[in-house]
Amino acid sequence: MSEQTMRKKIVKDLRSLDALAVENPAKPGTPDVNFVEGWIELKWIRNWKKNCWESPVLIDHFTPQQRVWLKKRWMAGQSAWLLLQVGLEWFLFDGEFAATYVGRCTRGALEDGAVARWGKGLKPKELIECLTRRT
Repeated sequence: MSEQTMRKKIVKDLRSLDALAVENPAKPGTPDVNFVEGWIELKWIRNWKKNCWESPVLIDHFTPQQRVWLKKRWMAGQSAWLLLQVGLEWFLFDGEFAATYVGRCTRGALEDGAVARWGKGLKPKELIECLTRRT
């Protein structure tokens, strides 16, 4: 799966939240998906590297602009998320954690910092619950 394929899947899975794919060349860093309650940046890695427990899990295409966007929106009280797929595993991170740690920490830290984790494929109903949970 690529991020483009992932985007199509997430927009379909979140159709009850009026999700739509976003391409915004005018504002670098704008997340990939908008839905009625917020934004989701999507990242995809084919599989875990052998040293993922000792070394940072790098995401070369997670840009500084994307990090800033997620953190600013999250800190302002808005709904901004990062959804990471690694093989069949899926992880949901809040904007602040994503901006600070994703792509810079080990697999263990990613697992610990995730708001939600799905080990054998994404469960759309659970994702919707996480994205719309009122705190």
